[in-house]
Amino acid sequence: MRWPRQILFGDVDAMFTSAAVVKDPSLAGKPIAVGGPPPRGIIAAASYAVRPFGVRSAMPTAKALQLCPQLILLPPDRPLYRQLHEAMQAVTDRLFPLTEWSSIDEFYADTTDLQSLHPDPSALGKLVKDELYAATGLCCTIAVATGKTVAKIAADSHKPDGLAVIEPGTEQSFLTLRPPRALPGIGPKTAARLDALGLKTIGDLLDVRWELPLQRLFGHSLAWIRELAQGLDREPVVADRDSKSISHETTFERDTQDRALLERTLRGFLRELAHDLRQEGLAALGCAVKLKDSHFTITTKHGRFPHPLNYDPDMWPVVQHALREVMTPGTAYRLAGLALTALTPAMPGLFDQRRTKAIEAMDALVARHGPSVIGLGGITPEEK
Repeated sequence: MRWPRQILFGDVDAMFTSAAVVKDPSLAGKPIAVGGPPPRGIIAAASYAVRPFGVRSAMPTAKALQLCPQLILLPPDRPLYRQLHEAMQAVTDRLFPLTEWSSIDEFYADTTDLQSLHPDPSALGKLVKDELYAATGLCCTIAVATGKTVAKIAADSHKPDGLAVIEPGTEQSFLTLRPPRALPGIGPKTAARLDALGLKTIGDLLDVRWELPLQRLFGHSLAWIRELAQGLDREPVVADRDSKSISHETTFERDTQDRALLERTLRGFLRELAHDLRQEGLAALGCAVKLKDSHFTITTKHGRFPHPLNYDPDMWPVVQHALREVMTPGTAYRLAGLALTALTPAMPGLFDQRRTKAIEAMDALVARHGPSVIGLGGITPEEK
């Protein structure tokens, strides 16, 4: 049977910690996490081995060490992540006519026109998993469905190293017993209100008995929510390649309104991205802060530097201002991201000779020991 529309979704399993194992196989199966050291560091990624202890991303490192004293804490390795991402991108470019990377470790591909070549979606999914593993050593969960939403939910429910195929016509039955929180547009607060009303499953959203309370809760969005609850999703796969920017983003385990946490997260991203720029002889003229709230609404705020920069303490005031401008009081956010834009070759003499030598020495230490090992003097504790 030929599918009217076929979307393949891929999600690398715990990419940052898995990448550490690819680099050092002796870490396999050990309780590892990627993040900054205490007292101010936060966990950027947690391996599956530490999740039973309650260790999660965006958790303070100090708390993670209390929950799992044997935790092996590793610094982020952005050059490695970029290398692996580029290797994965080379695979998807070869296999698919159109791929949308929604983050460094997640992608959608429209495989509708590949059905003559790959008539069995399960076999196609296994091929993708095998090719990605051969290229990177990373395991990936793959799901195939008629739309992005069902494919994403199916992958989430089959991790790690899973493969799911949701056949056309079975989308609603697949979704019906799952919690409403699985749908985009339903955050923790809305899910709690639904639970208080007695609506426990996605199928309950389609029950006419709940028409009035659902109308009051969702308003004009109810029709869209109900389409998603039936597995009807027409959102296209859109290739997004911007060679003139670099970016990093993370999805928090729990939605947060904590501005200090968001600032620490973006400050860490900026430190790593600025280091990458210097390593590549580039500088940025602008930045973009991206937030996704608990209703999956994305807002972005752009900032512009006075001249091309690649040193994070000089860049931080603009990034911090953009974050404070884009945040809405009382809104909880599930994702935060930062992009450095309008990249240009760094001009010689960007810093004086003394400062240049200090930055080069810092970058050499970072290359050996990770980005959290050192910073230059003259930065207040709040800026680090």
